[in-house]
Amino acid sequence: MLETYFSASKMLGHLRSGPCWPYLDGFAAALERQGYGPETAVRYLRAAAHVGHVMADRDASVGDIDLAAFEQHLRTCRCPRARGGRRNHHTIYGARLFRRHLEEIGVCKPAVAAMRPPEPQLVVGFKAWLSKHRGASGATIRLYARDAGSIMAALGTDPTHWSPTEIRGYFMKRASTCGRGTIEKMTTSLRAFLRYLAVQEHCRAGLDNAVPAYAHWQLAEMPRYLSGEQVSRLIAACDGDAGARRRDRAIVLLLARLGLRAGDVA
Repeated sequence: MLETYFSASKMLGHLRSGPCWPYLDGFAAALERQGYGPETAVRYLRAAAHVGHVMADRDASVGDIDLAAFEQHLRTCRCPRARGGRRNHHTIYGARLFRRHLEEIGVCKPAVAAMRPPEPQLVVGFKAWLSKHRGASGATIRLYARDAGSIMAALGTDPTHWSPTEIRGYFMKRASTCGRGTIEKMTTSLRAFLRYLAVQEHCRAGLDNAVPAYAHWQLAEMPRYLSGEQVSRLIAACDGDAGARRRDRAIVLLLARLGLRAGDVA
């Protein structure tokens, strides 16, 4: 089952060499049944392998996964990328799903549920609305409800008093500690929640417009220019008497020394 998500033999070997390998194929199958996409499943499978290594380093078995200890580890994690992957909310959430899977198959004992405050009624109603009128999956409902509960905890349980400035300030504060994918999901979930509140007359209409869009242009992360050393290496790579190499060298010299545009060179 892992071959569905990982094609590199080195990565497959790494996953199957860790303490969690006997359970990863079953976890991958469970993720597929629950409707998770390939990119998300890859994150969660890497998280499962990561938590297994951390528990092994603490002389604990896979059956004794301690999510609190794993969260503590992530704060100062220096694991190689192949072992730990990216350290973000996907990592801890994937570890939680993996532990839940192990509980279902009898490997882990169910964790003692911590006392949590009851969900606000507006969030409960929002979840029911997502399920009934939007046909959202369980994973999507949990994600949207998490962001809805978070903004209510930050701004208060009475949305009639929320202002656009407060909503924008809350979003910007959260976005400053998140990656692009998380920000985009949070934008969608908060706008949906605010529209729901407006339709139910729990807040004024139009507050969803206070949630700013995340600007991310294609190729925005590409370098804006090459260093002098890189240009020299590029020119040197075109050495040779063959016609194609002489042509390439001429093109690179025109671009680098005269600053011509591609159309001008052509």
